[in-house]
Amino acid sequence: MRKIKAAKIGQVIGADFLQGNPENWYKGVSIDSRQIESGQLFFAIRGKNYDAHDFAVQAVFAGASGLVLERMVPDLPPGVDVFLVPDTLAALQSLARYNRSAFNIPVIAVTGSAGKTTTKDLMAGVLSVKFNTLKTTGNQNNEIGLPLTLLSLDESHEALVAEMAMRGPGEIDFLCRLAVPNAAIITNIGEAHLELLGSVEKIAQAKGELLEHIPAGGFAVLNAQSPYIYMQAARCRGRVIFFGASSNLDIYARDIRISGEGSTFTVEAEGYSFNIFLPLPGLHNVLNALSVIGAALELGFTTGEITEGLARIALSGSRLEMLNLKGIIVINDTYNANPSSVKAALEVLAEVADDKRKIAVLGDMLELGEKADLFHNQLGESIASTGVDYLITVGRLARQIALGAIKSGMSGSHIFICDSNAEGFEKLEKLLATDDVVLIKGSRGMPMGGIF
Repeated sequence: MRKIKAAKIGQVIGADFLQGNPENWYKGVSIDSRQIESGQLFFAIRGKNYDAHDFAVQAVFAGASGLVLERMVPDLPPGVDVFLVPDTLAALQSLARYNRSAFNIPVIAVTGSAGKTTTKDLMAGVLSVKFNTLKTTGNQNNEIGLPLTLLSLDESHEALVAEMAMRGPGEIDFLCRLAVPNAAIITNIGEAHLELLGSVEKIAQAKGELLEHIPAGGFAVLNAQSPYIYMQAARCRGRVIFFGASSNLDIYARDIRISGEGSTFTVEAEGYSFNIFLPLPGLHNVLNALSVIGAALELGFTTGEITEGLARIALSGSRLEMLNLKGIIVINDTYNANPSSVKAALEVLAEVADDKRKIAVLGDMLELGEKADLFHNQLGESIASTGVDYLITVGRLARQIALGAIKSGMSGSHIFICDSNAEGFEKLEKLLATDDVVLIKGSRGMPMGGIF
């Protein structure tokens, strides 16, 4: 963050300054006493199963110069700055909002039911051709993570890509009040978090909160194939750009060719027609890239700059990560899962494997609500048409994927229903042969990365 004096921090977060030197300066914060750097300000955040006040003294000995606390803690070393506040998380958010307010730069917010992290990475890759770009790291896309990203902004940064999660109505609205985006990308709207909101229409409304924060001089890039998206588009005061596969849209792709090495396609937009190589397989990633291309063109990037940026993409972990393990290709897509993202991953499996044996290891898709069994069963029914040779399911809900696959004609002898990752790994190990291609996919609550 930019350099801020202790006295100003106290004013911004509404703190009582109990001890220390109000003339001290701070240029960084932390909420983890194990990762704190010398001179940083430590926020003692409380959660359901932890209370960082228990580690406040440890944070000081690790290098913290100041503490933001809700209550005093014993045995504090002398000289440390102490800020007392009613709510340390709210204080962190207030300081993040204050730090963000100092920067007049492009701030692009990315949300969606699937693909938002990949799209965030693609957008940051393109922006970095011209700008020193900060992007959300890891899963810092919520009410704690986004403030930490905003507090990483300093004078060296020229653009920000902020990923925004949504777990209920009002969350994106709140995150936007912190980040103050001037551009938006909504990758798609699907069934993710259906359990929390009840219907896809309500999911669309919650995602659409982002659009209300885009100013008249800003823009939003929206997936025209998403349900209820045109209704949500009316909430945006800025320019709206629709992308997809249809030639009547503002930006679309044609002549799409997909292989294990990536995707090639021609971009058509008003006044533009150019070819792209994307080092990511999958039609869904072509659509993710289209949204980024639409945003980049709106920001004045040349086609050459866009092509360069997309070619040097660095994805966050466990998202269509291709691993070659002793002659076996493993597609590690274990970060999360919902029906649309699993179908997309199965398409990638087919594209990468071509005529090789295809094995899908699928875990539960969580947070799908009352229709969870139905969604899993329907996914299973669609698997036979993807050419999967063997199916291993892990978890109670994923059992319905297996039943749906059997119903659609897949041989029961090629389907293995497992209750645990250990059992799934055992079945997979017995099946594997050189040149096999394996997809591993499941919700974050099912740590499917443990399969391999």
